Amino acid sequence: MSRLTFIDQNNLPTPRKGAPPPERLVDGLPQFLSWDIAATADGKMRTGVWEATPGAYRSIKGETFEFCVILSGVSELTEDGGEPRRISAGDAFVMHPGFVGTWRVIETTRKLWVARD
Repeated sequence: MSRLTFIDQNNLPTPRKGAPPPERLVDGLPQFLSWDIAATADGKMRTGVWEATPGAYRSIKGETFEFCVILSGVSELTEDGGEPRRISAGDAFVMHPGFVGTWRVIETTRKLWVARD
């Protein structure tokens, strides 16, 4: 078994379909596609690709630490009490445990993520 995983956006596994829970919807009806790529044996560290269609919802990280790189699209991320940050292809950021805010997808957005629970 190889200890190296390449992420080919043109050859991703079958995605999981999803959406924000109704109580977290802020605007519109954003829909999600999530491609799970790799995880540690205990499942505490995971990576994948995520895509969302336009709309806005409350993002609540709980105890999760998540590193993200935007691959395509445009979104706006606003931490509660903070200023909106426009994010687009090439932007990278970390959402720390305890993050609470609003994720507004302006143009369908795709990100690569690595998370630790």
